[in-house]
Amino acid sequence: MSLIKKADDDLTSIKNDQMNSFTTNADDIYACEIEENHHRNNNEDENENSVHEETSLEEDGNNNNNDEIESSSRPPAKKQQQQQQQQQQQPWREIFILSFSSLGAIYGDLGTSPLYVLNSIKYPQSPPNKTDIYGSVSIIFYLFTFIVIFKYICIVLILGPNNGEGGQVAIYAKLARHLNIGPKGVTIPGGPKEEMSDLQILTKQNTAMSSSSSIINTVSSRIELIKYHPMMIKFIQWFILFACFLGCSLVMSDGLLTPTTSVLSSIGGIEVAVPSFTDVLAVSEVILILLFIIQQFGSSKISFLFAPIIFIWLLGLIICGIYNIVKYHPEIFAALSPYYAIALLRNGGIDVFSGAMLAITGTEAMFADVGHFGKLPIQLTLGGFVYPALILCYLGQGAYLVKHPEAITNPFFLSIPGGTNSATYWVMFVLATLATIIASQALILSVFSIISQLINLECFPKLKIVHVSSHYSGKVYIPTMNWILMIGVICTTAGFQNSNNVTAAYGLGISLDFIVTSFLIIICMLYVYNANVIWPILFCLVFVPLELCFVISNMKKVPHGAWFPLVMAGLFFFFLAVWRWARSKKVNEEYDRRVRIGELFPFYAANSTTIMDLTTITPQVRNSQLTTQYNQDDVNSKFGVFLLQKHHGIGFMYINFSVLAGSPNTLPRLYEKLVTSFVSIPSNFMFVCIKVVSIPYVENNEDRILVAPMRLSGHYKCIIRFGFMEDIRITHDLRYAVMRHIPQLALMSNDQLSAIPNLHFFENGLIQCHGFEQCTNSSSQWKIIHLVRKVIWLIRMLVINHFFSPIFLMTQEYGSFLECDDEKQESDNKVFLGGITRI
Repeated sequence: MSLIKKADDDLTSIKNDQMNSFTTNADDIYACEIEENHHRNNNEDENENSVHEETSLEEDGNNNNNDEIESSSRPPAKKQQQQQQQQQQQPWREIFILSFSSLGAIYGDLGTSPLYVLNSIKYPQSPPNKTDIYGSVSIIFYLFTFIVIFKYICIVLILGPNNGEGGQVAIYAKLARHLNIGPKGVTIPGGPKEEMSDLQILTKQNTAMSSSSSIINTVSSRIELIKYHPMMIKFIQWFILFACFLGCSLVMSDGLLTPTTSVLSSIGGIEVAVPSFTDVLAVSEVILILLFIIQQFGSSKISFLFAPIIFIWLLGLIICGIYNIVKYHPEIFAALSPYYAIALLRNGGIDVFSGAMLAITGTEAMFADVGHFGKLPIQLTLGGFVYPALILCYLGQGAYLVKHPEAITNPFFLSIPGGTNSATYWVMFVLATLATIIASQALILSVFSIISQLINLECFPKLKIVHVSSHYSGKVYIPTMNWILMIGVICTTAGFQNSNNVTAAYGLGISLDFIVTSFLIIICMLYVYNANVIWPILFCLVFVPLELCFVISNMKKVPHGAWFPLVMAGLFFFFLAVWRWARSKKVNEEYDRRVRIGELFPFYAANSTTIMDLTTITPQVRNSQLTTQYNQDDVNSKFGVFLLQKHHGIGFMYINFSVLAGSPNTLPRLYEKLVTSFVSIPSNFMFVCIKVVSIPYVENNEDRILVAPMRLSGHYKCIIRFGFMEDIRITHDLRYAVMRHIPQLALMSNDQLSAIPNLHFFENGLIQCHGFEQCTNSSSQWKIIHLVRKVIWLIRMLVINHFFSPIFLMTQEYGSFLECDDEKQESDNKVFLGGITRI
């Protein structure tokens, strides 16, 4: 290190003259490069030591560099501080608007549950008596209070979200980032303020120590030693990924049933008043198609349009509830005693939960929709308005059923004041129809949020994501998923045909989802918040047994249709697991195939120069031991060492950020393919990464473009950043701004820069499975093993060659973001380098 310090002092003037356009970090790197060249020519002994010191830096490609990579999602420092200040000083007017808007997007499912809950509960006798009705209202009240209010509003919404997003993916991302156990090469958003900036990542000269090892070295207590034991961390890594995929799969399967249940239940109300009406299914299908068509307008416009409807609907529930309580049975408030809930469970058994828990469906979707509105607006709206409105409605229905137990077939519509042909009935029917349509909105938005987060974690194909709000990056619309979900919902509705069939299958997936979230929150308490072990244990004892009762009670629904959400969740889970497995294999291959600078360019190798006394060696060993001093442009290839020619121009190679942020001593395999296959490359070469940051717009090129030099002469690393509301487009002016970060081009005009030849390199290769290795042993035992291996290889080959590879290649952009004046310029400037990647 003293050598570097000395050289740095000696060459300060050189650094200032040649690197005036770079930041301080970039200057230091370039000075180190000049220092190396200086000592190569003047001090061979010191040269060998200094080069050996640099090239001995260990590659960090096999570890998760989340502590470094995750900061890449941060916006420029000034913009991020302004964004944080705005979030901390969020005015109450904005909170009120968001709270009101959330009515139209989140609470439709919870708000329409009175349509079918009471008649879905299994009573000990039919029609139910007074005690049974009291028990049903009581159990709904306590389930709603414990699960929705205590668990989700007071705990999950506070501890679970990550970087403003909700759902099981957010909890997984928070845990994976904290323990440094996320997928390799993946940028996990969110993290402490002191992490490295993009420029620091570009200019780093050594690799950082894994944060997980530092955590293990600082533990002291026995509990912490168990928590951070390598085997425990490995188990946590796989368990939380499994739980994340399972939870997401269950929510997506729920996304098929919730719209079906809600719309069929509301349209079925026509049959109550007009028994001759038989087009419930057709009308429901048309409504669902229209619902998915309007998704392209964005959740902000849709929720603000739907919010007044849900507000009036909930007011109607309050009025109907109070009317029925006052008129029929004011003593219904006695049902809030837990005595009646326990009595119903004692008489009806655990099966009561399968119907009662339908009152809290939509809770998990509410958590997943946090990114659309924020925690506080959701907490205020649910606790202050939605919760009392629903409880009053259930109490009102219970009061009506005490006097009219035969109305249990359809208690909601039959309990509407005025009867089935009154004006009040048709007003509530219209509101119910609109509210159930809106109820589907919560699940649709939750699916968009979950898929968006999975794409960011590279656990899902890279579909197009449209941000529909400049204020909240979590408000997204995914066109492809919207149409896929629409087809799935239409087919599901056609298959079940009526609401009774759907409710018979409804609930099992939701109850499993509750347990998944509980386990993830328990792990989050232990590791992220380092809570005293008593709190996770208490949380587990309170909620997990209750949710296990939900699962057990709903298992009896499997023969009656609950197999459908299980099958769909299984298919979704298989898709996510296979995609993540194949993607990880490809990432591992990319890391393994990276080439060290010293291996490709012998000039930079540790022992590239060997000085010998020719008078002391014999002629026999002279040819084997004598080496020559390499030129810095000499390249190692399969044909030997040759001098790489360079022509006037600049080359841009577009790579992933994980590759760019890796070890400073390695190069992408794509670059090796280029320099070993072509006799000449541009004299200036830039590795470019395009990133989307968490602010809507990047206002100037100073914040947008980051460039730092590499050890290789004429080579640079570059990050181009775009806001989440911007179209990713590299225009000519933006390209000129990037080129001006090269010192010799800094003072050129646009006309001069446009005259410089430039080439843009993209990877476009096939992904194939490894070939099957034949077994040479001919014994009978090895033949069986060989047969099993052959079957496994065939499955692997089908998954990689015919599933992962086509979808992966189909979702790549291939330079569509690059502006070209015409087709000729595009064909001249774009170069696609291919090959076969075996995984």
